[in-house]
Amino acid sequence: MRCKPAFFGAIFIFSAAFVFAQSPAPGATFTVSPETREAVRQLIGDSLLNGRAYEYDGHLADRIGPRLTGSSNYMSAAEWAVQQFKELGLSNVHTEGWTIPATWEPEGPATGQIEKPVAHELHIYSVGWSPSTPPQGVNGEVVYVPSLANAQKEQIAGKIALLDSSSYGEKYTISSVYEGFAHLNSLAPAAVLTTGIANGEESLSSAALGGTIVPVPWAQVGREDSLLIKRLQEHGSVTVHFSLANSIRKDVKVPNVIAEIPGSELPGEVVIIGAHLDSWQPGTGAQDNGTGSASVLEAARAMKALHRAPRRTIRFILFGGEEEGLLGSAAYVRQHMTEMPKIDAVLVTDSGSEPAKGWYLMGRDDEKGPVTAMKPLLAGLGADGVTSDNGFIFQSDHAPFDVLGVPTLVLWNDMDKYFTLHHKASDTFDSVVEKDLAQGAAVTTVTAYAIADSKEPFAAHLSPVDMQAILKKADLLDGYNYLKSVGMLP
Repeated sequence: MRCKPAFFGAIFIFSAAFVFAQSPAPGATFTVSPETREAVRQLIGDSLLNGRAYEYDGHLADRIGPRLTGSSNYMSAAEWAVQQFKELGLSNVHTEGWTIPATWEPEGPATGQIEKPVAHELHIYSVGWSPSTPPQGVNGEVVYVPSLANAQKEQIAGKIALLDSSSYGEKYTISSVYEGFAHLNSLAPAAVLTTGIANGEESLSSAALGGTIVPVPWAQVGREDSLLIKRLQEHGSVTVHFSLANSIRKDVKVPNVIAEIPGSELPGEVVIIGAHLDSWQPGTGAQDNGTGSASVLEAARAMKALHRAPRRTIRFILFGGEEEGLLGSAAYVRQHMTEMPKIDAVLVTDSGSEPAKGWYLMGRDDEKGPVTAMKPLLAGLGADGVTSDNGFIFQSDHAPFDVLGVPTLVLWNDMDKYFTLHHKASDTFDSVVEKDLAQGAAVTTVTAYAIADSKEPFAAHLSPVDMQAILKKADLLDGYNYLKSVGMLP
């Protein structure tokens, strides 16, 4: 997931206070027919015994590797996914392109050192979507920024600004952090250093949302390096030199990958199963989000092998640009805005391969009834739980649909292991447990099929105005407006 606790934590609280005027409300009469139950029984058996999610993830991680949006590896992954969908016999297999303002790829390792008052090599990495330094690198005095909000130009201009977790404030949000970054860049620093994690390890993130290149070089140093710099500053000025080179291409067309199983009775109504295909590059993106992409492919395989199409169309989408701010999913929603009323539900998986416990409702308590109706289908998989926890409300590809009032579900599982390795060199295929991934893929498959095969709609569609009123009541409208302004939301 793109906005992880390293920067943002659980930053959005979503109000669920909404009274439906319809009687009965869509979803209130959601049922699972005996025919659907029998189909699900077959799906579970086939997915657990013959599933290929582990194989798909292994190919993405080991054979293709890290998939920075718009990179050659990403393009290879998109081509491979198209081929997989075609070999499975799906319909309407195609890509839909959107344009990212810039792609970004490191050309090699960054180098850096404290030069004064002592010589000390830094554990240093380029931050995502940073420009290169000049060939001779950047050299300058470091100034610690205790508060992004209160940074002043006379303190920052021409110097290397150092940030750590305290710089963001006690109750930071994604909008306050990135607005703070923009403010800092406007103060004309020579460069910016952010603080990474312990043991000098890399934990990659973007210096800006929206796939835009920031105006000055940004690098990340290990936590111990940052603490050393601050201790040295207690005795006088500290000078640092660093160099990094990044390959940047402007206005690159990026494909989302799409395939379908047409509905047997209501082909114009659609249930979407989605995940993001892109990843960061310190590891190979096996967990974030190879597991989600593999689950989408496995759901397609299992449903096609069933030879019983559900009533509604199932659409499988692998989005690009999630890590840069939900760019691919937001582009998809914009391109298909007139279709949103016909999207019955969107299911997204983006939380690694620990066993699924059920589904996040993202504050939509009106979805509890339909999900409860599916409990007998999911209990045997140990995944019949629901949670209204909405700490991740704007943190994956469901969000562009959410804000338009389209019902969504996000796979709910423990993420303890996930947060120790996501965006790091340890996000590799050896961290994936086959049986756990198979279980999560089966949960995704079963839930989506049951929703698509129901005679009744899954849940109500709220209007964007209704959603904005809810966000305003929860004091989140400013954050929504910021995310919309940088292209994260339609």
